[in-house]
Amino acid sequence: MQLAPLYLRRTQLLPTLPLMILPWASEPLVWNVDPVLLHIGSLSIRYYGIFFGCALVTGFAIWYNRARRFGESAVFAEQWLWYAIVGVFVGGRLGFCLFYQPRTFLAHPLSVLYIWNGGVASHGVALGLATALWLFARRHRTPWLRLGDYLVPAVALAVGFVRIGNFFNSEVLGGPANVPWAIVFARVDKVPRHPAQLYDFMIGPLTWLVLHAVERRKIRPIGSGLLSGVFLATYFSLRIAVEYFKDFYVEQLRTTAPLRAAEHWLGFRIHTGQLLSVLPALAGALLIVYALRRTDSYQSASDVSITSASSSTPTSATSPAPRIAS
Repeated sequence: MQLAPLYLRRTQLLPTLPLMILPWASEPLVWNVDPVLLHIGSLSIRYYGIFFGCALVTGFAIWYNRARRFGESAVFAEQWLWYAIVGVFVGGRLGFCLFYQPRTFLAHPLSVLYIWNGGVASHGVALGLATALWLFARRHRTPWLRLGDYLVPAVALAVGFVRIGNFFNSEVLGGPANVPWAIVFARVDKVPRHPAQLYDFMIGPLTWLVLHAVERRKIRPIGSGLLSGVFLATYFSLRIAVEYFKDFYVEQLRTTAPLRAAEHWLGFRIHTGQLLSVLPALAGALLIVYALRRTDSYQSASDVSITSASSSTPTSATSPAPRIAS
């Protein structure tokens, strides 16, 4: 077993904590950490894989606790794990191939299986999770929006781990920057850049704080879809803003005629991540309006069990029958 060396100029202490940046320093921080943590024979354990695993564990733990708190069974909460894993990996990989390399994928469809070449798209993960959640809701005859309200705080806190993995991989780079906290990714070039991965990382906790505030105020109960809408609107609006600080890449989707015409008409370049974030942000805004205007009633699983138990007990002629929401 061989540990990979760590190299981080100007912050020799705590080299694995990339947030410990001294903004008043005169020279940009140089990040030159080996993305492989250790080698065990021919096996390489990468930081990215560790943080991706942390994202899955954190997301499932929060989902499980929320589902149980709102009255779902342990078996119900556990079964979601398998749907989520398939949604994350299949959606992430297909999203990368279709959103970032559509011509290559259409010319060589089997390239979607070349996972050793890397390539996972966060927007594809979002679409994969939404599809998995819809299938899970149909399988258990449960309202989709209720499950979404269970899930979105988990996603908000879990997604940041992946961005830390991107940071260790020296990928998803920011554009050139002349700011005190600029970082030189020595494994790529010698240009001081925005630490866009860390900007992306902060979107998750910020979104979670908004969700937590909305839930504590009890504007609408779980199941209304309000939390799901707030998540989509907040997270993807912040993604649109953060994309401005990222470097531009020659992505195949951006080179299509309609998008080139749109950039020419607007007068500035558009990131693929911004294009892919517009629809989810708008969908979130519409979902917020829908949730706030709903006049029907909705229940958690615990509410259903309580009302069902009440309806099974004899009632006197003077006592009103329990009302079960439709």
